[in-house]
Amino acid sequence: MSNSLAITPRKNFVFKNWAGIYSAKSQLYFQPTSIEEVVDIVNAARAQNKTIVTVGSGHSPSDMCITNEWLMNLDKLNKVKEFTEYPEENYADVTADAGLRVYQLGDYLTERGYAIQNLGSISEQSLAGIISTGTHGSSPYHGLVSSQYVNLTIVNGKGEVVFLDSEHNPETFRAAMLSLGKIGIIVRVTIRVVPSFNIRSTQEVIHFETLLKQWDSVWTSSEFIRVWWYPYSRKCVLWRGVKTSDPVTPPRRSWWGMPPFRYSYEFLLWISTKIYPALTPVIERFIFHRQYGKVETLGKGDEAVSTSIDGLNMDCLFSQFVDEWSCPLDNGIEVLRSLDHSITQAGQNKEFYVHVPVEVRCSNTTLPEKKLFTSDRTKTSPGPVYGNMLRPYLDNTPSTCRYAPLSDITNSQLTLYINATMYRPFGTNSPIHKWFTLFENTMDAAGGKPHWAKNFLGSTSLVPHPTKQESEYGDYEMRGMAKKIEAWYGDDLKSFKKIRNEQDPENIFVANKDWAVRNGIIDDKDVN
Repeated sequence: MSNSLAITPRKNFVFKNWAGIYSAKSQLYFQPTSIEEVVDIVNAARAQNKTIVTVGSGHSPSDMCITNEWLMNLDKLNKVKEFTEYPEENYADVTADAGLRVYQLGDYLTERGYAIQNLGSISEQSLAGIISTGTHGSSPYHGLVSSQYVNLTIVNGKGEVVFLDSEHNPETFRAAMLSLGKIGIIVRVTIRVVPSFNIRSTQEVIHFETLLKQWDSVWTSSEFIRVWWYPYSRKCVLWRGVKTSDPVTPPRRSWWGMPPFRYSYEFLLWISTKIYPALTPVIERFIFHRQYGKVETLGKGDEAVSTSIDGLNMDCLFSQFVDEWSCPLDNGIEVLRSLDHSITQAGQNKEFYVHVPVEVRCSNTTLPEKKLFTSDRTKTSPGPVYGNMLRPYLDNTPSTCRYAPLSDITNSQLTLYINATMYRPFGTNSPIHKWFTLFENTMDAAGGKPHWAKNFLGSTSLVPHPTKQESEYGDYEMRGMAKKIEAWYGDDLKSFKKIRNEQDPENIFVANKDWAVRNGIIDDKDVN
């Protein structure tokens, strides 16, 4: 087979995701250098009845990208193709190969005086990967990263090169902007970027009750905002950032940023995981005090100025399980009080312990009906310059929120994201099932949905045909949520499936069939 292709694949390549939770040996591993080579590979897969998974940095901690058939990586499809400035509109459009990493695009833009508008917590993803599972940042003004994309070019399951934007194939564009890799292979993208900006941030230590008391106003108090909640310390870290032209200052001191202390933290987590779980609250309080101190600093937090990428990214510390859900921000107080009570009770009963921080963020995924006026913007003007105004079919944020101008935004426009993280110190699995199940039930009751790329577990009662009994699953194994997902997404899921079948009629991109079936993305009867 390989002799018929312009590119020679590697055999028996072992892919492991960033967290090290899942790995698999693929039959063939491809790294194409052109769109033509991608088409060749897809057509070869069709001819041989093989399936393809495309992977980038592997930052999803779930098993959604695990395959033992064909694996594709686009790291060699990584060139900027076109850069067009629109000075009268105060933005630029950059067209690039989809394998280019976010941090590489950031370097390219910095040299030309531009920046990506909004990011998630890391910049290791490819330009295709960052939108394929619904990546967002933390801002009452900005939404999904995909809203910055002007167009996409995909190679579909028929081997066709298809251009997608708001006017050309808009429904397929909606599906491909959050495709889970099941529509086709994104090979080229155009992203709308803005003049370079730095971020002036303030970091404050606040009591948990202070966050709840200020809930109605805190989330609209800054363009970029996030909260790290430390339940055992009864405190939160409130980080708020605004755009600025001020020069970058030295970074904040980080206790766990120094190698000896970072190792000490991970070693303490290992002890609590392997030897004495009840030590977890003591460890977490100790680490919090070393990193942030003991005193509430509301109104007098420390300030720093960083580049936009450094300000929006964060240190993820260690290998981890992550279960992240979204829900209406208006339900946040009830959610956090419920989780706080459950964590406290579980600790007292020695039932389970949580790792910290529990990350609490917001986004505004509402979209205007028409293009916004941008000619009066400056480098530090708040808010987005949209690349498109189409909602992806599989956007997991509340569809009931309605767009409002920046000056009128309230909590009712915003989505709350809560991130439950459990570390894997030195690659050791922490028990997660009890905590994540309680977390998921709480978020579900608050009108929530899980982030597609994370370690949501679900239940055997929520899948059409369980392959095992509940007792046969490992602690961290995903059971699935097909019935919930079908109810949550309704007609949008039906439209996604219809487009998926049109673009990939031979199921070239249904490599991990089990993951897709147990979460309702494909129907078991539709796959051979």
